[in-house]
Amino acid sequence: MKNQSGRMSRMVRRMAARIRSLRYRNQPERIVAMGYDEMASDYGSWALRHERPDRDKYTKLLLNNLPEGSELLELGCGPGDPTTRILAQHYAVTANDISESCIELAKQNVPSAKFILSDMTTLEFDAESFDAVVAYYAFHHIPRDRYAPLINKINRWLRPGGIFMAALYPYDVEQLVTEDWHGSTMYWSSYDEEKTLRLIREPGFEIIEQSKESAVEDGKETTFLWIIARKPGPD
Repeated sequence: MKNQSGRMSRMVRRMAARIRSLRYRNQPERIVAMGYDEMASDYGSWALRHERPDRDKYTKLLLNNLPEGSELLELGCGPGDPTTRILAQHYAVTANDISESCIELAKQNVPSAKFILSDMTTLEFDAESFDAVVAYYAFHHIPRDRYAPLINKINRWLRPGGIFMAALYPYDVEQLVTEDWHGSTMYWSSYDEEKTLRLIREPGFEIIEQSKESAVEDGKETTFLWIIARKPGPD
């Protein structure tokens, strides 16, 4: 009986995801927000269970390149644990997410950080507001035609010598809606490695670290393009 109930529950969730993917196909921000609202707690637990040597490697590189106490903006913070929590141990963190449920969990997990509920592409800050902007596994949830405007804004938000770090999908995907990612509907969009790197360099960023890093997620290998780039500072 319990197995039958579980199968029925999964079937209902898949049907709801299918309906949502059709209804909001042209509203990717709604798909992402609703998907993470639905799975925020489960996703947070999943993230803590999975080892991510790529995340650990680049977080250490960030710590080596960015002085303690710097002002840092994190885009797409999710539930805030472990990444935002670790960053807040070293920096004054402002963190953003599109999911209200994720933001509420993040506030509990990282009470010292400031949180903003918003689509990252609509954020506005004064020029030279931050010493670093980071995005862990977040860019591929926004339409790729919004990459360039967002990267340009990141460049403007950074102080001279500031750091931009991100984990990006190195795949040519115009838009994809999947119906059962952690039991929820999700939106994906990305450019290939060459175009992604070109978009980062166009505003004047100098890439100081770059590599493709793979990790196993639920038995499947997933590869991300990691970059650390610096905004030119005074000579």
